[in-house]
Amino acid sequence: MQEEYLHYLWRLKRLPLNDLTLTDGRKVELINTGWYNLDAGPDFFNGTVIIDGIQWSGNIEIHVKSSDWYLHKHQFDKAYDNVVLHVVLEHDKDVIIHGQAIPTLELKHKIELNHFEKFSTISNRNIDVPCSLNLNEVDEFNIAQQINVALFQRLERKGEELISYLKRDVQNRKRALLIAIFQSFGGRVNKLPMIELAQIIPVEIIAREKWDIQRIESILFGCAGLLNIESDDDYVDQLIQHWKILKSKYQLQEMNPVSWKFSGMRPYSFPTFRLAQLSALLFHWDIGFRQSAKCQSIVSELKIAASKPLSSYWENHFRFNQVSKKHNSKISKNSFNLILINGIAPYLIYLQHLEHDFQYSDLALIILEGVSPEKNNITKSWIKYRISPKNAAESQGLIELKNEFCNFKKCLSCKIGYAILEKNNNKENNEELNSEDSVFL
Repeated sequence: MQEEYLHYLWRLKRLPLNDLTLTDGRKVELINTGWYNLDAGPDFFNGTVIIDGIQWSGNIEIHVKSSDWYLHKHQFDKAYDNVVLHVVLEHDKDVIIHGQAIPTLELKHKIELNHFEKFSTISNRNIDVPCSLNLNEVDEFNIAQQINVALFQRLERKGEELISYLKRDVQNRKRALLIAIFQSFGGRVNKLPMIELAQIIPVEIIAREKWDIQRIESILFGCAGLLNIESDDDYVDQLIQHWKILKSKYQLQEMNPVSWKFSGMRPYSFPTFRLAQLSALLFHWDIGFRQSAKCQSIVSELKIAASKPLSSYWENHFRFNQVSKKHNSKISKNSFNLILINGIAPYLIYLQHLEHDFQYSDLALIILEGVSPEKNNITKSWIKYRISPKNAAESQGLIELKNEFCNFKKCLSCKIGYAILEKNNNKENNEELNSEDSVFL
């Protein structure tokens, strides 16, 4: 039995409410379950119960065994002094506060067996989406709702990540934008080194040196630690010479080049090639929005900059000193979409937090709804279960649902899991729970 399952039953009042008795024989009536607390402290704040006709308001703590109170060291935490009810699956020990035993409600014989078995069956499945065999029981509305919940959770998490990367420089919008754009070029493998690079490059220097694309390239490649090489190639030699001057002029830092990953990657994802594309984007695009960030023109401006050519060297190179077949070096449509998904959308959520203006999250949603869905192993898996994303907003929601709900089997926190577990309506459930013929654990 998981404690989370007991939380679920308590939140939904999925118990025989007309037959609740404390371990000492007193009758208890549940008025208010309290506010579910996901942080440190008691599980439910400000709950209300009536014990033998007297109303009690305070915190409610839930455990599998009552002795878990001592196992979790709650006796040393004053936050638990105001607990008015201890709800447990099995009562194996009295809990004493200030010389008195806490009122304890044991649920061992009050949990519906069929419901518990259904939950156990789903949560114990060793498959990528535990409820996949039951998805046909869920209507499209509930699935869409959960995808939307997961999407906004993902956006919030990415926005908060961006804030954390800024450290004490939270108000620096241009720095935030630089980090957001850089991380979108890193992909899953080189995201962290891209963020590190964005953190050590002064935004003002990029703006000052934008009159020459090679100088922008020298700053990016040099700070990335990728120009400590020898070369007979004129282009690379020019970058190295520019870097020596710019590094001394601005006292620029260098990363450890081993931070960058090339192994196992497609050439179009090599960090050298991506940095060349990023250099061209920064060269052709104003690092700060000329118009309000609430305006959708930011997408069209960025798209124009992304369509501009790179230095000709990258038409037949993916890495320094290694000639390849001629290829298209411009930012592809898919790569541009990833800039919007992993760069612009998180930046807009950052602005929402900074300015307390939800128009930014509205615009992030509009942008994602106008972008094609990602094609990766996770979205392919959902398509296998007949859930096909129509745009990037839905694919982002499905990615979050898989990574943050399904992978950790958080079925009890998911609207889809809820719909499967509570397939019958509430009236039927209540009748079954309060029936004398019900089978309980």
